[in-house]
Amino acid sequence: MFENHRESVIINADMIREIKLSGKANDVIDYYVTITGEDLSNRYFVESTPEGDRFFSGGNELTISADGVHYLGTGGSVCEYMFGVDLPLKDLLRKDVSNRLVMFGAFYDKGENITFSNTTTGKETFDQVFLTGNAVSNYYFFVHFSQKADLRDQQRDILRSIGKSVKRSEMVGAGDDSGFCRELFDELGDSRALTFLFRFVNRHNKEYIQTFNRLHQEQKTLTPSASAALDELAQKYNIIPYQQERIKIDGMYKLPENKKIVDEYKDILIAVSEKGEVNPSELAKLSRLRTLSLRLNIPNTLFDTLDARLLKDMNIVEVEEPDYIRETRAIFEGLFFRADKIRGHISHEDLIKLLKAKEKSSNHRDPGFESLLLDTVRACDEHARDTNDTAVLESMSNVLTYFDRYDSAATTINNLAFMENSTLTEGNIRSLYGNKEIFDAISPDIFQELFIECVRNNRYLTRYGRKKIDKLFRGLLQIRSGDSTYRELATTIQSVREDERLYALIHRYVKDRFKSIYAELNSKEDQEIFIQDLNREIQAKGIVQGPVPHEVFEEIILDFRKESFYLNNLLPHIIVSRDSQVRDDFLTNSGLDRFYVEELEKDYFGMNRIEQRILEEIRK
Repeated sequence: MFENHRESVIINADMIREIKLSGKANDVIDYYVTITGEDLSNRYFVESTPEGDRFFSGGNELTISADGVHYLGTGGSVCEYMFGVDLPLKDLLRKDVSNRLVMFGAFYDKGENITFSNTTTGKETFDQVFLTGNAVSNYYFFVHFSQKADLRDQQRDILRSIGKSVKRSEMVGAGDDSGFCRELFDELGDSRALTFLFRFVNRHNKEYIQTFNRLHQEQKTLTPSASAALDELAQKYNIIPYQQERIKIDGMYKLPENKKIVDEYKDILIAVSEKGEVNPSELAKLSRLRTLSLRLNIPNTLFDTLDARLLKDMNIVEVEEPDYIRETRAIFEGLFFRADKIRGHISHEDLIKLLKAKEKSSNHRDPGFESLLLDTVRACDEHARDTNDTAVLESMSNVLTYFDRYDSAATTINNLAFMENSTLTEGNIRSLYGNKEIFDAISPDIFQELFIECVRNNRYLTRYGRKKIDKLFRGLLQIRSGDSTYRELATTIQSVREDERLYALIHRYVKDRFKSIYAELNSKEDQEIFIQDLNREIQAKGIVQGPVPHEVFEEIILDFRKESFYLNNLLPHIIVSRDSQVRDDFLTNSGLDRFYVEELEKDYFGMNRIEQRILEEIRK
């Protein structure tokens, strides 16, 4: 413990202004201590005791033991928020707030006002620290003031002085102990004060998140081998599943391409929460971002958490009720007719209408359907309780079973279609086939209509997503006829996935390596030379293993030509003419990834300083 400390000091004009110490609390937790003040000579104390290393000054102290920390006096704890944790609503609504600040002896009263007490003594185990705070790094601090006062008054003064800057400080996430400690000291405005800063680092969690970031960054997703490596590391260090999940979610959020999507989603919700209502246009934007997030492997739980916090009790601007909602309402209300023969009765035709209504509500992100469904389920429960008649509840339970099957099949197929590098196992295909058989029993075409055609019609479906969906549906039909097996279909889809991965790797490399290859490939001969050189280069650098089919290079070069034609010829014309039809025709017929083209457009408008409202106009 203390005997392993390293100490450094910063001296200015015969006065010690900073002291840094470090040590190990146990085999997993390292700690770093920074003390800042105008003159630290003989004004701080540290000792090793049977309980641990004790730092104290002016009635304040913090003891570091092998199990955790014990504190009393002034101060609190600080850590960088991990995305997905339960942020206070006030912090969630402020885009610039990135850190969690907890003051000793402070709590919220019923009116959501902060109340301070003189009871600031406490103890936290390291398990609590790294589970309720940041999984990797957490700060504690206390302040020795030059003037004496009640603890609650000192705590109130500290919060007023440092609260705003601490919750926004970039030094917390960066782990800049000297800068953060000096920032605290400067904000206090007391030249005779001392600030004691303690940073605790969990080495096991740090290694886990670094490993996750490296593995995820390489493939933009977690491969089976990467997941196995993480599972092995978690088992070795006994990292519980909840901690693993929050580390993964935070890691995925902080990837630049993911953060852009999630922050845009959050910004829309913040704007909505400020005015207290959400309109159909905003719901459409949220839906689009969710669709795009699938391809980036961003878990829906991120968006669900934001929705639950920021859309709760939100006023949905009323629009004319769609036909599918009216039909759903009529079917559900019919459950409660008095006549025995029709009470609780739902026909095959009704079930088809309900499944189509669920599909439409999902596509439109229409909360009206789910709200109507919840109200009906509640009414069925109350009806069964009050009348002792379970017929209505049993009929509704049957509908919910089909809805669960719908959710399972839709999630699997949408992930396959829109998530880059996604594939299916034999188990996934067996489950899908079972669901298809059940839906086919209702209507021969309902499975194709609900799960295949709606995906094919999605404008953001990529060429590889379309290939995977087409081969999936054809394979399911062949399994039914006995011309294929689950294993053969899984292998076929895996083959498309490998083509997709290969295309993405080479496309990304060529994009970064050659900024303007279009002018260099004026002839077929130039193109062949370029392909041969490129093939040798990517093989030598180990970007891919084994030979790359010639067709992949030709497809990438053709896509770059299309991209060049769009940016240099079509897009300037579209901007001047506001002809969105020309844009739609190009996106429909070119085969380019619509999301990728939209990113190109955004970069083009930013680089040429063109008003964003024009881009929104042509996208309509």
